[in-house]
Amino acid sequence: MKIFALISLMACAGTAFCQNAKQDTTLVYQNPMYTKDPLRSKWTPVVKKVGELYQVTFYDKRQVAQELISFEDSDLKIRKGEYIRYSGEKPREKGNYDKGYKHGAWLSYNMDGSLNKTENFYYGKLDGEFTDYWIGNNQIKEKGNYEAGRKIGKWKVFYFDGKLAGEEEYDVYGKKEKASYFHQNGEPAKYEDLFALPNYEGGINEFYRFLSNKISYPRSSFSRRIEGTVKLSFTVKKDGSVEDVDIVSAPNEELGAEAARVISMSKNWIPGKQFGQEVNVRYQIPIKFALPR
Repeated sequence: MKIFALISLMACAGTAFCQNAKQDTTLVYQNPMYTKDPLRSKWTPVVKKVGELYQVTFYDKRQVAQELISFEDSDLKIRKGEYIRYSGEKPREKGNYDKGYKHGAWLSYNMDGSLNKTENFYYGKLDGEFTDYWIGNNQIKEKGNYEAGRKIGKWKVFYFDGKLAGEEEYDVYGKKEKASYFHQNGEPAKYEDLFALPNYEGGINEFYRFLSNKISYPRSSFSRRIEGTVKLSFTVKKDGSVEDVDIVSAPNEELGAEAARVISMSKNWIPGKQFGQEVNVRYQIPIKFALPR
């Protein structure tokens, strides 16, 4: 049964000068909130009251903490206070929420515990100093400032060895006013010489054709009239193949599995480029399953 779907793409390479994806307000989770997420639904939640807040700690089957979320209300709808996401037993991301939004300083970490990124938020929007670090030597990769979610002022990006790769300057509206880029030997370079997002071979229309030819509407979801958007995250590898397909959210498990199955089959990608080298790039796409009217 072929799918009727509206498909759009969002991609961020995690490379220099790539705008961060819009943060969700996390107000979408309804009580019980942990049943609304495919991953959290597999974990065991433990709720306790800490002062005026309600903290939910999620444990996997081995009773290892995976996530800690604080809420201001007993219905567990609006986040407030401490948040920690773990990998194994080490924090991978931590910060605070207020009124359901990321607020204040947020830190993310690599698997070895080294600092990956520092960000500052003002009620869900990036606001303040931003620093991204190289994995392996803790050198700064990119740094600058945000204001109300927009890059402002001077931004710099660096090679792994600390050499300057580029400088950009943004006005108060987030518009790039001027920029300079450099090869690792210090010679001037064009932006496209150093940075590029992946592309599907043949372009976006060819990718749409691939999806429409491969995706089928799951029978059970079709008969039960279940519609909605599946959000997927996956990595486009340097060889043009796809790996690590994750279901970020889905109307149900069946629709999520079908979207993930087809994305896993896609192979004809032109890899992304960072600092002049082909790199693995993390993509996120929403795929909307819509039934005929």
